[in-house]
Amino acid sequence: MKAFYIRWGIVLCCLAVVALLGIERYGREVVTILPAQLLQKPSASVARVSGMVRAGSLIRSPGLAPVFELMQDEISLAVRYVGPPNDNLREIKTLVVVGRWDPRAREFVAEEIRVVPNYGFVTSAYLVGVLSILIFLFTMERRMRLLSAEIREETVYQSEEHIDTPKNPTI
Repeated sequence: MKAFYIRWGIVLCCLAVVALLGIERYGREVVTILPAQLLQKPSASVARVSGMVRAGSLIRSPGLAPVFELMQDEISLAVRYVGPPNDNLREIKTLVVVGRWDPRAREFVAEEIRVVPNYGFVTSAYLVGVLSILIFLFTMERRMRLLSAEIREETVYQSEEHIDTPKNPTI
């Protein structure tokens, strides 16, 4: 029974490591900031800014990059999109733009547009799925061990080494 608990302790440790790596990736590649936060603390590093495209601010000119204002709580951020054409770029749409702040032009230069994910749904779906599978596996392994112990107690167990077999069988 000791090996049973050691094995499940290792499984839980591995799950904890995977969860910590997921949390680290979330902070590094997924979490977004608001336009007000970017304007308060401009940074030259890559940022992911979430907000809604202000109605009437999207300007598409032939040969030029689309320009629009990303707003959140009445604070707007000028954005110039230099990435590939994107169907999600339209007015009154909540987006996540990925790019860098240009201090000379006082605008955010976006290289990528992403749709806002539903983090709560994704996290809860993973938790429900993983926890239900772990509970099922744990109970099934425990029941199997108890059944195996019962079988050993009820019948005389004889290993294959003790079974009488002829040394030189003739066919």
